Amino acid sequence: AEVTLQEGGPFSRTMEALRQIESAAIQLKAEFNADPRFKDLDNVVANIDSSAKQNQVRVTVETRSGAVDTSELTRRWRELIGDLGDVESFELDYTINERGTPIQLVLASPSITDLRQVSAELRQALAGYPGVYNISDSLQSPREEIVLGLKPAAENLSVNLSDLARQVREAFYGAEAQRIPRTREDVRVMVRYPEEERLSADNLRDMRVRTPAGDEVPFDTVATVDYQPGYLVIDRLDRKRTLEVSAEVAAGTSVPREVVDDVIARHYDDWRQRFPGLSMRADGELEEESEFTAALLTFMGLAMLLIYALMAVAFRSYFQPILVLTAVPFGIMGAIFGHMILDWEISMLSLMGVIACAGVVVNDNLVLIDRINQLRAGGHAVIEALLQGGQDRFRPIILTSLTTFVGLLPIMSETSMQAQFLIPMVISLAFGVLFATGVTLLLVPCLYLFGEQLSHHLLRRRQSLPDAIDGI
Repeated sequence: AEVTLQEGGPFSRTMEALRQIESAAIQLKAEFNADPRFKDLDNVVANIDSSAKQNQVRVTVETRSGAVDTSELTRRWRELIGDLGDVESFELDYTINERGTPIQLVLASPSITDLRQVSAELRQALAGYPGVYNISDSLQSPREEIVLGLKPAAENLSVNLSDLARQVREAFYGAEAQRIPRTREDVRVMVRYPEEERLSADNLRDMRVRTPAGDEVPFDTVATVDYQPGYLVIDRLDRKRTLEVSAEVAAGTSVPREVVDDVIARHYDDWRQRFPGLSMRADGELEEESEFTAALLTFMGLAMLLIYALMAVAFRSYFQPILVLTAVPFGIMGAIFGHMILDWEISMLSLMGVIACAGVVVNDNLVLIDRINQLRAGGHAVIEALLQGGQDRFRPIILTSLTTFVGLLPIMSETSMQAQFLIPMVISLAFGVLFATGVTLLLVPCLYLFGEQLSHHLLRRRQSLPDAIDGI
């Protein structure tokens, strides 16, 4: 569990978040170690390591046995932690790969007030969807800043703003008076006001300011103090203030893309009318998913075009390469069926498996059509060539598909965490190859025969056209 609080806040707030997460981890450990399911195991939840530094908190829970369902443990830990209040980010992960935030929306507007209002309404809207939790935005609460100014008397005493700021800094932070070499480092000696005179900003008015002439005058004689809200970070896009609203989505509840699309359809037009200049776009995983899908379709289309061109040259035909490529959509259908059978969600890695499948399934069609062409060149009739070609290539096609599928079964049945990210890709490849095999042996010969019949029909029409013209 990793929590980042807003910068500039007291360290006591960091320790408060640490204690809340740590106490939840201790309770979690007690529950799982007392669970009857693990009675034969000794302390399935072992060490708890926690640390806090500045505005960051990190707590790690270690499990000793693979019998513990880490996803279940994570869900329970999240329930025990509860609401952490106003934090900048809260991540609770158990995978070896770093996951992004499922929902990230970037809002941009010329008005910071409008952004606050839209952010509140957006967070309320997201909270209404099942499984959406840990909703937060990146707009930090403003912190009070001390703004120093000069009075008219300062000019008469030759005190400028730079001198004033330097003396205030040295009074409260300190001025380096000496460095003492010691072993491998230097020890800096700082001169500043005593601690009791630095505990409050009100002590600022009690300090004395030194003039260039060497005199000391009361602070209020030459300077003014004003408290103004200030932001540690200001994000802009196209000269507009921006903020990011993010949310987590529990597995098996809502689909992040559908949640975002529904929010935009329901509220975005109303927000743009009420808040002029407002814009909203997806970021994070959703943006990466859109870019990945667009790039995938583009490059896969180019790959299919290149394959078609190479086979058109080899076959000296514009039609037969299409027969070879008919296996690709059926391989995609096989990948979808495989995910449905094994109850896996289609992910980006699944699409990578589809690309690999597309390169494999065309081989079966290629060897079958090549054999049919050889038989046709040897003088066989179309039907005879199709039947004989199917018989000659039946065994190599079936063996190739079955050995590929069986060879991938161990990975599909693997339960270790290290193999989980590979399984969607393997499912797409294995089931795509298996499903496309039946298409190769049944559909391709039918399409080949249809193409031949269509070619003969068009040839007869072309030959009869000059005779009809001569008759006229």
